[in-house]
Amino acid sequence: MFIFGIPTMMLPLLYGPMEDQFGWTRSDVTLLASAKFISGAVAAFFIGEFIQRFGARLTTIITSLIVGLTMISFIFITKLWHLALVGTFLGIGSISLVITVKVIVSRWFHGRIGLALGLALLGTSAAGATLPFVIEPLLNGYGWRTTVAILSAGIWFFALPFFLFIARETPDDLGLETEGIKDKNMTKSENLPAEFLDFVGTVKGKTFNMMSIGVFLIGFVDQSMLQHTVEYIDKDAGLGRDLARWTFSLIMTISILGKVCFGWAFDKFAVKGVMLCYLTIGLGVILAFPVAGTTTLVAFAIARGISHGGTIVDVPYLCRQAFGPAILPRTVGTMTMILSAGFAAGPYVVGVMYERFGNYDKAFYLLILMSLLATLSLAFVRPSYRIWLKEKENSN
Repeated sequence: MFIFGIPTMMLPLLYGPMEDQFGWTRSDVTLLASAKFISGAVAAFFIGEFIQRFGARLTTIITSLIVGLTMISFIFITKLWHLALVGTFLGIGSISLVITVKVIVSRWFHGRIGLALGLALLGTSAAGATLPFVIEPLLNGYGWRTTVAILSAGIWFFALPFFLFIARETPDDLGLETEGIKDKNMTKSENLPAEFLDFVGTVKGKTFNMMSIGVFLIGFVDQSMLQHTVEYIDKDAGLGRDLARWTFSLIMTISILGKVCFGWAFDKFAVKGVMLCYLTIGLGVILAFPVAGTTTLVAFAIARGISHGGTIVDVPYLCRQAFGPAILPRTVGTMTMILSAGFAAGPYVVGVMYERFGNYDKAFYLLILMSLLATLSLAFVRPSYRIWLKEKENSN
């Protein structure tokens, strides 16, 4: 909630004030999100190996400090390159942190891992649901730069202390067993086929490559919609900023249900459940076209909220079910790098298309097509580890 959720969900609520204060364009202000996700993609490539070597606890402490100090540094932003710089550090810290959380939860759960991930990541939705009402008075009273610095208090007084005193990295820390794993760094295993220990071979495989395509495309779509929702409803649909922030809060509230429901669907239907989530994301884009009043706005918010709830759960679920737990930090880290590349490209490309064509129509058509292609790519993903476990259980 505090280290990943707020730094991500606050961005769409800052673009309007940025434009008003400095006269920056729609693509200019989304540079903050693009820089965040580009740097997050780069960090994700390395963070899996860092977690594998040094553990999730140290990683969490470092990323918490990076995000907290970066949010304070918003006070000094006056130029576009400042925006890119703080976005870069925000991405390094927050994306690394969410990878750490995904790895921890994926180590603890197996049979209901989709539901467990959905519940654990509710903090991001909680941030989006409550932030519009917290941030608006702060924006009016202190301006957007000081507001972000104030919001960093949640890291210093809640997130970091709670993690340090409560969280445990693996079941082994409490004397419990994780299937096939013998040590907390997940480097020694027993009874696992060689394919689940070979990261290089995994990356070269068809499943990894098709999963990468799907994850990149859906990341492009999801963050494009998320980052442009407030401005679209406010200015392009002409419904005003108050209704826009209410709608954003409603989307994030509904995404809480989406995380739980899709977590259950992933456990029940495996990869087909993720494909359903990706199709729902495309439906959410379609329902943006007719937004002009309360009824159409609510329909859009429901579709967007439910589908967005599934996106943050999909990567660790797919990696765990396809590649197993032994190399999980590396596979989740690498796949999150690919997802973050989509996150980075989407908002900026949509912003440029908006400025070129004067509306979002062509951009939305592109996003619908990308949702369909992402869904199709998952048809070639094989949940090998899930299949192996079932065969092992049946043989016993």
